[in-house]
Amino acid sequence: MHADQNHEILIVMKVYRINCKNDQRGILDFDPYSMYQSLKGNTDTAEAEFMVKIFDLHANNDSILNIWPDVMPIKPLSIDYDKVDIYIQGGFLLLSKEAYDYLYHFLDEYGEFLKIDVNGSEMVLFNLRVFGQEDLDKCIEDYSKGLRSGFKSFAFIDSDIDSKLLFKSKLLDGIGLFCGEEFKQLVEVKSLNGIEFNEIN
Repeated sequence: MHADQNHEILIVMKVYRINCKNDQRGILDFDPYSMYQSLKGNTDTAEAEFMVKIFDLHANNDSILNIWPDVMPIKPLSIDYDKVDIYIQGGFLLLSKEAYDYLYHFLDEYGEFLKIDVNGSEMVLFNLRVFGQEDLDKCIEDYSKGLRSGFKSFAFIDSDIDSKLLFKSKLLDGIGLFCGEEFKQLVEVKSLNGIEFNEIN
């Protein structure tokens, strides 16, 4: 018997936070307030209550598919909007038509697709509705001048996320998007541009 047969092999999952390349800002003129303005006429919910729902959309894991128009027109902030395949726009994953066609069947069970029109270009906002369970012992907050400024370290429980293609964090109010190797490889094998993967553990 080899000596190493007496020891368990520890496999550490790689987890990545998905970010826009070069930490660029959103490329669409679209934020929670403009979304509230665009959608408030499609619901019977009181305006103040509906505004809170929209601003807390990702944290509360709400669906807005039933009040989303067939296609919502959105103006670009950047002239490069049609040069990216996949991007982070607020708490949404922004997909070009080509990226949507490719990723639809992989992502369908994880959230909802909201169709938009950007200066005649068909694009899609993906509203992720799956949380990953954080490993609270390894999520260590960072402080600057006595105020919370983020996390020094961040981790999820492997057994909770090992079968999830994409997931978000309740500790980050549902805004941060995370993945494992599978989604990273899906993006890289098709050379989809616009995002990068930053390993968190």
